[in-house]
Amino acid sequence: MRLRRRFFVALLVLAVVLSVLSLAGFTLLRDATVAQEEASLQGASEQIASQLDVSLTEKGQTVGLWAKTHGIDDHGSPEQRSAVRSFVLSTDFSGASVIATNGTMTAFHAQGTSSARSRDLIGQSFDDRAYFQRAMDGETYVSDPVEAESGNFIVTVSAPIRDDGEIVGTFNAAFHPRRGDLFGPLRTRSGSSEGVLVVANGTSVYQDGPRPESDGALAVSNATVSRTGWTVSVTQSETVVQSRLRSITLLQLGTFGLIVVSLSIFGWWLYREYVANFERLQNGFAALVAGEYGTTVSLAGPTEWTVVARNFNELSETLARRRVEVTVLNRVLRHNLRNAMTVVSGTAARIQETTDDDSLAADAAMIKRRGESLLALADHARVVESSLRLDREESPARPIDAIVEEAVAGLREEYADATIETAHLPDDAFVPDGDIVAVVVDELVRNAVIHGDGQMTVRVEVTATDDEVVLTVDDDGPGLPEIERRLLTEEFVETPTDHGSGLGLWVVKWVVEWLDGTVSATVDEGTQVTVRLPRVDDDGRE
Repeated sequence: MRLRRRFFVALLVLAVVLSVLSLAGFTLLRDATVAQEEASLQGASEQIASQLDVSLTEKGQTVGLWAKTHGIDDHGSPEQRSAVRSFVLSTDFSGASVIATNGTMTAFHAQGTSSARSRDLIGQSFDDRAYFQRAMDGETYVSDPVEAESGNFIVTVSAPIRDDGEIVGTFNAAFHPRRGDLFGPLRTRSGSSEGVLVVANGTSVYQDGPRPESDGALAVSNATVSRTGWTVSVTQSETVVQSRLRSITLLQLGTFGLIVVSLSIFGWWLYREYVANFERLQNGFAALVAGEYGTTVSLAGPTEWTVVARNFNELSETLARRRVEVTVLNRVLRHNLRNAMTVVSGTAARIQETTDDDSLAADAAMIKRRGESLLALADHARVVESSLRLDREESPARPIDAIVEEAVAGLREEYADATIETAHLPDDAFVPDGDIVAVVVDELVRNAVIHGDGQMTVRVEVTATDDEVVLTVDDDGPGLPEIERRLLTEEFVETPTDHGSGLGLWVVKWVVEWLDGTVSATVDEGTQVTVRLPRVDDDGRE
């Protein structure tokens, strides 16, 4: 049924829309999760780079302060050697030295270095070292990692030594970045899922956790230590992010399943409470339209549906009783009327034939005519009843020209004194239920002839368009009474004082409305009744 189909289509569209919105939402959430991880890595790399920059700055400040120590500018003196030795013992630097302005080392002390080796270094020239040259330019300089003779990487921090504002040498301190406290904070955050790599001039200064080029690395973020130009890379393991994405996917599937289940339950409830009840009501009304009075429906749901079902069943039972009453009254009245009028007409005919009294014969003739008129009315009522029965089978579509010619031919024989003309009868214009349309044509022409006392001109004309067939019955009679015009064109209800004179126009009104047509009437030196009916194919399709 159309309602059921539309309901399920609407439910399906709603399910698709909610599913698409859910999918879009979780896709955005997944993308946001990846973006959040990338942003987190970027923040981590920048934070580490900032921490390293602070630590290196502090080391430069420490070296710069010791470069101002008393005696540090007295090259080759015991005070200078003592200051260098104290510096190494009191800081986390592994070695320190003083180089004079000519590039000659004048003092040296380093952990794990023998006295002989220290004496060998003193007096040697280091004027080609970058840290010496940068410090001589007045800069506190932090060098790139350099591989020492021991195989360890060292970083040298140099600061100028000044005497009365003049640079008289450089104070140089070295530390092992991999063994010192420089990367202490990094060790607390790196692990199996997050890796940290610090690279200085192509040399890996620090590495822990997954490397950027490893297969398990999903995302990498880089930052630069502003003081030294070192590169800090923070790597997130693929397993961590994939685990979060799997959780989001499972949540998405669960939400989708919940949507489907919820829509199924909601759809079943709506179908049971509304669609199914509407279908039962529709079937019930269809049965009433088909004349199956007494049909009952049972509606499930709240009290309102129970009230609707009770009212429908009461209406159906009332219609069934009315049909029985009308059928009985129709049969009794028509049967008794025919029997009584047969007796009356026969008696009047015998009186007319046997009496010598002209006045009595005239009265008998009048009685006979009225009786025959009532007998014709009874026969007419029988025809009307059979034509308008709801259980009758619809007749095939017929061409309008054949219907009109057939009806007019019969009426010309019945009313020989009247002139009945036809015009413009298209032979390819079909109308639905041809037999009942023939009743309409017969009733309109017959009504026109009768109201003109049988001596008048009636013209039947037909025109057709692609969508409709227009039947016009025009006469030159006295004009259709106002009550009859209202009956044709309005929602007219008869009363004891306002009623038509017969059944013909009622039949026309009912049949035309039944066929989804319209009827109109105009009076101007006669009457013109126009009927518009839908045009169909020869198989009855519009």
